Amino acid sequence: MPRIFVSSVVNAPPEKLWATIRRFDAVAEWLPFVRSSPIEDGGDPTRMGCVRVLTQTDGEVFREVLVALSDAERFYSYTFVSSPVPVHNHCTTLRVLPITDGDRSYVEWSSRFEIDPQYEAQLVDLMNRNFLAGLRALAEKFQ
Repeated sequence: MPRIFVSSVVNAPPEKLWATIRRFDAVAEWLPFVRSSPIEDGGDPTRMGCVRVLTQTDGEVFREVLVALSDAERFYSYTFVSSPVPVHNHCTTLRVLPITDGDRSYVEWSSRFEIDPQYEAQLVDLMNRNFLAGLRALAEKFQ
């Protein structure tokens, strides 16, 4: 089962960084390749089970469901309801941790999934690049 793991340091306190990303529909505000990410039926973007419709700038559409969210631990996890990517048993987590030396945050984005071996290397590379681009764009918001 492939695993993606990307991390970065952001020059912002964890509370401020978490406030920026905690809403499940907020990803369009900081992820450069996402055009829109509204919650279906205008629901609460922090309610377990809400579904966001993520439309990328290339037109690809993903429906993702929020499966976990913790303000105390500053993370959320989601999986695909539908996706143009041929994966199974997918789960992705975005987490913010405090860096105790300074007013900064450690942020990590991880994913695990099953995929046909013929597509694995290509998708792993794409996800690594996309997650890293996302964390860099997030860090730029706090410079």
